[in-house]
Amino acid sequence: MKPKNNKERTQSILKFVLIFGVTLILALLAFYFDFNTLPFKENKILKERIIQVKKEEQFQKAFSRKAFEIDKLIDSLDTPGINLQYFNALINDKIVDLQKSIPARDSTSNYELYVNSVQSYVDIQELKTKLKNFDDTDRKLLEYAEEVERLGAELDKKDRFIKTLRR
Repeated sequence: MKPKNNKERTQSILKFVLIFGVTLILALLAFYFDFNTLPFKENKILKERIIQVKKEEQFQKAFSRKAFEIDKLIDSLDTPGINLQYFNALINDKIVDLQKSIPARDSTSNYELYVNSVQSYVDIQELKTKLKNFDDTDRKLLEYAEEVERLGAELDKKDRFIKTLRR
């Protein structure tokens, strides 16, 4: 005895197996991409980011070392009897090297910080040089103050002399 709807049953089972197989393949593909492909891409991206951060860290160390050298040179501008032009040229050389070492704006996250630091060194150098040029000003002011007192005393003497002549 065969069932009358044997053909429909067979078709239904085949449809079910086909849909089950497609669903199973989709689930396996999802697991494959979720557990195999995506973590590798994520790891690759993270490794690239780590390399970028390490490069930035190395640049920061080099920048800091060069900045420290410039600090020492700028501090040496305060010593008396130095060759101001030589030290200014040396400082300018170091500042130019520091400026050239700054990477492009898009490859570093602290571009403005580096540029502002270099500009600060330039400003400090200018101010120290101006200050060095005004070193003799205090001595000259004291001389002028003494001269004013001396001339004031002479003026008082002359005024007294004129007053005595008028009487």
